Amino acid sequence: MKLALITHVPHIIRENRYYAYGPYVKEMNLWFQYVDMVLLVAPVQDGAISAIDLPYQHSKIDFRMVPAFSLLSVKEIVKTIIHLPRIVRATYIAMRDADHIHLRCPGNMGLVACLLQMLFPKKNKTAKYAGNWDPKSKQPWSYRLQKWILENTWITRNMKVLVYGEWENASSNIVPFFTATYRDRDKKEVLLRTPDTTINLLFVGTLSKGKRPLYAVQLTEALLRSGYAVRLEVY
Repeated sequence: MKLALITHVPHIIRENRYYAYGPYVKEMNLWFQYVDMVLLVAPVQDGAISAIDLPYQHSKIDFRMVPAFSLLSVKEIVKTIIHLPRIVRATYIAMRDADHIHLRCPGNMGLVACLLQMLFPKKNKTAKYAGNWDPKSKQPWSYRLQKWILENTWITRNMKVLVYGEWENASSNIVPFFTATYRDRDKKEVLLRTPDTTINLLFVGTLSKGKRPLYAVQLTEALLRSGYAVRLEVY
C-alpha cells in the first residue's frame, strides 16, 4: 500500500535519510510499519540535526520536497503566490498516486491538503489534528477553516479525523484519543500554598499563534502586576 503523507513539519536530509521532529517521527514510524511505500510531501530546512530530531524508519520513501510558506507578511504572501502552483501540484500528484492519504493538521500544508483531499472522495483518508479541537478556543482563521473542512462529512468523505479529547456534537468521522491517561490511584494530593519564592513558569512548544506563547507572556505580566515574583522560561 502507498501512503501519501502531507505535513508542514520541516525535514533535514542527511545521507539519504529524512530527519524531523522526534515525537512526530516516532508516531509516523508506527504507521509506516503497515505500508509498502511512503509518498512524503513536506518542506526541507538547512542546519544541523538537533537532539530532538529522529529519522524515519522505512526503506521506500519518495520525498516530494515543497517550499515552506506563510501568510504573515506581504513578502511571505508574494512568495506563497509564486510557490503555490508547485505546492498544489506536488500534493495533488501524491494524493492521486496513493492508496491512503494522511494529513497532518493544523498547518499551512494541512490547509492545502484539506482543500485538495475533496477531489478524492473515494480514497481512504486519515487526518491527525494535533491542535486544540475545543470549538470555543481562540484560534487563527486558517485553523478554524481546517477544522470546519475536516468535520464536514459532506465535503470530506472516507476520512477519520484523530483529535485530542471528546467533544459534544462531534461529527461521525471524529475519533477522540488522548496522548496519556492516569488512573485515580495515580493522583497525588496537592496542598494549597502561598509562594514565598520565585514562581517558575515554563512554555514548551513552537512559537506559533496556535500554541499561544503570547498568552504565557501576558499571564506572567499579570502575575507580576499582582505582586508575585515570577520568571518565565521558554523552550
